[in-house]
Amino acid sequence: MRKLRLFAVTAVALAALAVPAHAASTGGATISADTVNLRSAPTTGADILTTASRDALVLVGDKSNGGWYKVVYRGVTGYMSATSLSFSESVDGSFGYGTINGSNIHLRQTPDALSDVMGTYQIGTLAEILGVTGGWYKVQIGEDTGYIHSDFIAITSELNSVIADDGTPGSPLAQTVVDTAMKYLGYPYVYGSSGPKSFDCSGFVKYVYAAACGIETTRSAASIYSTDGVSVDRSTLQPGDVLCFSNGGRGVGHVGIYIGSDQFIHACNSSTGVIVSELSMDYWNKHFVGAKRLLQ
Repeated sequence: MRKLRLFAVTAVALAALAVPAHAASTGGATISADTVNLRSAPTTGADILTTASRDALVLVGDKSNGGWYKVVYRGVTGYMSATSLSFSESVDGSFGYGTINGSNIHLRQTPDALSDVMGTYQIGTLAEILGVTGGWYKVQIGEDTGYIHSDFIAITSELNSVIADDGTPGSPLAQTVVDTAMKYLGYPYVYGSSGPKSFDCSGFVKYVYAAACGIETTRSAASIYSTDGVSVDRSTLQPGDVLCFSNGGRGVGHVGIYIGSDQFIHACNSSTGVIVSELSMDYWNKHFVGAKRLLQ
């Protein structure tokens, strides 16, 4: 059994599959602590969405009264403590990618609505984000580098392609499941919904598997764990495996789809929608119950 890992896809594939997160920008920040948790709300009791390491870059929106910044990190919108960030209105660096979210959007020579127009772009155009100045993103589109206001850029997450350690493609079905799941990154969580415009956790798994490869799962997290697929050990996880978690009680109350490299995608809650999380994060590690393999 081959061990699988993830590699970033090309910009072309990213443009095709990205689903955006968005927050109006006021500047950027560098992580100034060893690790910082990105949380679903501006409080230490809120769910941890993911963790960023020292010197990572985040796009910064508003600062709350409680000393938290609303930020976008790797395409996920959440909150970080201001004490762990070194904020600046103007920051250059690699912030990932975004897509144009409007029609006839101008790329300008400087971060000013009156500056010269270098090009005009339509919804869905991929832009590499090279910096931020206040409410403007410095972006590269094709051969042109200029500025677009943050209101017209939706930040994408880094998408991934399943590749084996020997460099050959992984399971085609696993690739299809991962690609299908990632298309819905950022979509809203609605209890009882099974897509395609919103999901709860088991509804997301059910929809992705049906859409990707015609596999029908049962409808609840508990029934997926008890009846679907075959159980696999955590040490042998592969992309496409369904991860099962308790919700604080004895039973299984949450599920997600493993995408490799300790990460899984899931419809987390109404605050976050569909996000990517790390299995080794304290909350998920503590509540992990088991995994089921539906791809044989």
